[in-house]
Amino acid sequence: MDAMETQDTNAALEQLFDDALEIYDRARAEVTIERSDGTRQAYAAVRYKQRIERARENDELVPVIARIIRRPTLGFGHLEEAGRPDLMLETLVLDESKPYHRLFSPTTIETARARMADYAARRRARS
Repeated sequence: MDAMETQDTNAALEQLFDDALEIYDRARAEVTIERSDGTRQAYAAVRYKQRIERARENDELVPVIARIIRRPTLGFGHLEEAGRPDLMLETLVLDESKPYHRLFSPTTIETARARMADYAARRRARS
């Protein structure tokens, strides 16, 4: 990789990190989940945030995001229940306008696409 490609990749990774953390911040501010006692609380995906920060520190952001997408998470369920696909990590992976889209493998992109299609089908079925 030449210097320009490296610079572009580094900038794309920084934007991916920023966008992934923005998901955390927005979900915390905009999504509430039901507690076991029936009350509601702000949704704080603390483990998600820790994984994203650790991945950045270890230069593993793209592979970690790919692993998160491959396995259904409780967080995905919370966001699904809230009707917030805009806060799902899959949405970042699928956004072709983002410079980091090219960093994801076709398999990861297809997995994200399938997860979002399943989500949309479940939403339609509930309507």
